[in-house]
Amino acid sequence: MSGKLGLSNGVFNQVFSVCAVNLINFAHGATLGWLSPFLPLLQSEDSPLDTGPVTVEQASWIGSILCLGGIAGATIYGSLTTRLGVKRCISCIIIPNISFWVIVYFGTSVYHLYIARFVAGITGGGILVTFPLFIADISDSRIRGILGSCLAFSGNTGILVIYIVGDFLSYRTVPVVMLIAPILFGIMMCLIPETPHSLLRKRKIEEAERSLKFFKGVNSKTKDTTNFQRDFEALQIFVRNSSSENVKLQLSDFTSPQARKGIFIGIFLMFLNQFCGVFAILTYAVSIFQESGSDIDPGSSAITIAAIQIFGTVASFIFIDMTGRKILLLVSTFGTGLGISCLGTFAWLKEQQFDLTGFGWIPIVSLSVTVFLFCVGLCSIPFFVLPEILPAKICNAGNTISMLSITIFSFVVLKILPIMLEEIKLYGASAVFACTCFIGVVVIAIIIPETKGKNLIEAENV
Repeated sequence: MSGKLGLSNGVFNQVFSVCAVNLINFAHGATLGWLSPFLPLLQSEDSPLDTGPVTVEQASWIGSILCLGGIAGATIYGSLTTRLGVKRCISCIIIPNISFWVIVYFGTSVYHLYIARFVAGITGGGILVTFPLFIADISDSRIRGILGSCLAFSGNTGILVIYIVGDFLSYRTVPVVMLIAPILFGIMMCLIPETPHSLLRKRKIEEAERSLKFFKGVNSKTKDTTNFQRDFEALQIFVRNSSSENVKLQLSDFTSPQARKGIFIGIFLMFLNQFCGVFAILTYAVSIFQESGSDIDPGSSAITIAAIQIFGTVASFIFIDMTGRKILLLVSTFGTGLGISCLGTFAWLKEQQFDLTGFGWIPIVSLSVTVFLFCVGLCSIPFFVLPEILPAKICNAGNTISMLSITIFSFVVLKILPIMLEEIKLYGASAVFACTCFIGVVVIAIIIPETKGKNLIEAENV
């Protein structure tokens, strides 16, 4: 989809579509961040649950069971993308998201929260599987990186909003307010066509042509449609070849050098995305700041960090298609490890009873830098780089494998972090995360290729 025809209108339609689908990702970001402002309340004597205050073990399950739901979501939506189409699959994500807020509102037991977080995980699994495919299907190669970064931007905005809302509104009021986002998403999705790739796979040629015209900004007033016809014919050939190959998908398709390398890179980037520790820290942000020994209000610190996420994501918009994926990954991963190291060092000095009077700002500053650099690259690049490195024949399967892997890694990190904070303290957990980042820098430098500007159709037809 690299033709210049109607690029201005096409860019508008592509941006509009990506913003519309990301409304559900914004709503999901709110479900991810929901635990941070409300965990202290749930663990207190004023807990709104009839089962009483939440224990450390229960808190670890509330945090991590979301990832088990993610495995279910990735499996369900991964299998439905071919049958329903990418856009229709994304539309169905509204169901588990609304279910989360309804269960939280009416829930009176910790077991209700387990169910709610599991359902929220289904939403996340669906997003991780379908969004990269949607962006790859509709976007021009020149703005694919920016549109891919919207995934992190909308999710981080949701986290920021829930931190703020959670700081001001009551436990039962928040779900009512947050239902606005998925409802608006459902309305907006009625304005977007199915992706041309999905329609061509169902042999709906005329609908696919109209869809491609929408995403390329071609209309009845366009005088020269030569470029569009050329692109549409190329897309038809690409989808036809991919469909015929997918019918014959075999184990040997996953053992070719390109396939093995692509799957390894996908799984490794998902591992790095989670074991750098940033997502886990944000999930338990308020508790982390209490543990760090900072003299700044934990709730305000968490809101500040969530706001820094937004700036980091905006920075990724600027640099992603300017500097390339690999450089941003290197800078982001190294900076994340360095920031986590500073946080751990402060926590260790505090544990050793060093006089840190006047240095209570270090935890929030080090985490601000960490989150900013994480969002610049490591937060979003792993998700939309997969279609750029995987062979077309196994793209859907490889994407699902990588998404399943990140949910498993996320479950492990979220489950063990509260226990790590008790057993090896914050500085021990920080050391583990920082070492993972520094090892990741070496792997990225040696193995991961640059995919900036790659044309996903032409590359397969060469």
